[in-house]
Amino acid sequence: MNNVQTPPPQSRGSAYRRPSIGSENIDDDRSVGSVGSTSSFPKFIPQNSRVTNIESSENDPAADEESSSPQTPTGSSNPYQLKSFQSYNKGFNDIGGDSDLNGQPHDEWIEISRDHVYVPNERDVGRKLKLEAVALSMETGEALMQRVVKTDLVLSRAPDPVKRNLVTVKGVGSGGGGARFRIVTYNVLAEIYATQQQYPYCDFWALSWDYRFQNILREIVEVGPDVICLQEVQADHYENHVYAALSDAGFEGVYKQKTRDSMGLTGKVDGCALFWRRTKFHLVESYSIEFNELSQRQATQVLGLNPRSEDGSSYLSRLCRDNVAQLVVLELVNPTMPTRSNREPINQLCIANTHLYSHKDYPDVKLWQTWQLLQELETFVLSRGTNLPLMICGDFNSTPDTAVYDLLSRQAVHPGHPDVNMANGEDNVPNILPETMNMTHSFSLGSVYNSVIGEEPRHTNYTTNFKGTLDYMWYSAQNLRPLSAAPIPEESVLTLHGEALPSTQFSSDHVMLISDMQIGSGSRPP
Repeated sequence: MNNVQTPPPQSRGSAYRRPSIGSENIDDDRSVGSVGSTSSFPKFIPQNSRVTNIESSENDPAADEESSSPQTPTGSSNPYQLKSFQSYNKGFNDIGGDSDLNGQPHDEWIEISRDHVYVPNERDVGRKLKLEAVALSMETGEALMQRVVKTDLVLSRAPDPVKRNLVTVKGVGSGGGGARFRIVTYNVLAEIYATQQQYPYCDFWALSWDYRFQNILREIVEVGPDVICLQEVQADHYENHVYAALSDAGFEGVYKQKTRDSMGLTGKVDGCALFWRRTKFHLVESYSIEFNELSQRQATQVLGLNPRSEDGSSYLSRLCRDNVAQLVVLELVNPTMPTRSNREPINQLCIANTHLYSHKDYPDVKLWQTWQLLQELETFVLSRGTNLPLMICGDFNSTPDTAVYDLLSRQAVHPGHPDVNMANGEDNVPNILPETMNMTHSFSLGSVYNSVIGEEPRHTNYTTNFKGTLDYMWYSAQNLRPLSAAPIPEESVLTLHGEALPSTQFSSDHVMLISDMQIGSGSRPP
């Protein structure tokens, strides 16, 4: 009986997954990422491709045979033989059609490599690649099975991220000697929401996670943050891509997915991820908040509602939207030492990261979630002393004219605000909010962008259907000081590679917020 051996270590690559015994011919489609990605394929490209210094197999009689009839090199000692053929009969029906970007048919293939590993380069952009692997008997050299892998069109590297210059507040060099850190918040657009139906103006290939992730990762890392707050991080992507990539870049992190079930396959649900640079901070405490759980506790323990009653069911049905928040306490790796002017330096920092409910017709739910988040943070922070700095970052899905913004910035909501009077409408909306006098908190919070630049950005979310500010970075003004912030790029920049976001350059429909902060030298927010 002939044995099929695994290839030697130098043959490893994504194309070398061992096929099942008995499956003699297996065709598979794979996508090759942008040039410079980690995808590695020995490759074949169409004959009309511009390739130099490559030997063609035009005189090889085997080139005209079907791919299901591999030729067996005699006396080969390699159990896996990579082999090409020039002609792939009458075209093929793989993803992306049967022509290249110039409309030329893929009737012919030219062998360009027999190496075990091949990394696509600029010459491959706009062309398809094909790999044929043949498993040979170690004893007779007989072909036992074959696998053919064809790819989509190879994509070019995305345009470089836009340079984000920082606007610095006056007097940064004076006052206080507390530690400084850079923090970013970014809704990265989960793959489950990045559909052609939702973003028809964006090229379909630019919506793929493989393409977008490399751009997003590059954009984040190039900014050089110490703390990263991410929203819409898909659970399977966090496990398989995000954590590993940021870990390699020097970060540690935690993740909390939404409390809903996956959309289809396991891991197809988004959530929040929070990272910190290992050389700057280490983790002291980590907690998560589920707003569904808070709504059930509020209904039963505070309001005394029976969840199975009509009122209880209506209350919970309105509030249970699966949103979550994260909470960590970080401590400086190199703590600030006491000085004559700063005898009790602060070396810990509390960061909250959240993503509130998105539907525009539920401002009362977003307000309730904000109020509950502040209540939880108040209990947490005050139980650890009154001088623990706090930042609340995320996608609040609320513009500056909403009650959510008022509650965060002013510690109160006007009773006449339309967001607190949803139950007075004609849509049978249950009253889920307490009296406005009870919706308050003890934090003195400032918005980083409003404090540094003097106003909120015109937009942090930029699509054809909506353009506005939804993302914020809030800070406790008594013990944190914003030093700088990166303005949102002008619309002419955002639309340089498409009419809206996402695009080939900006791989999310949101724009990342960036700020430098300082601990222990706060001031009253504007």
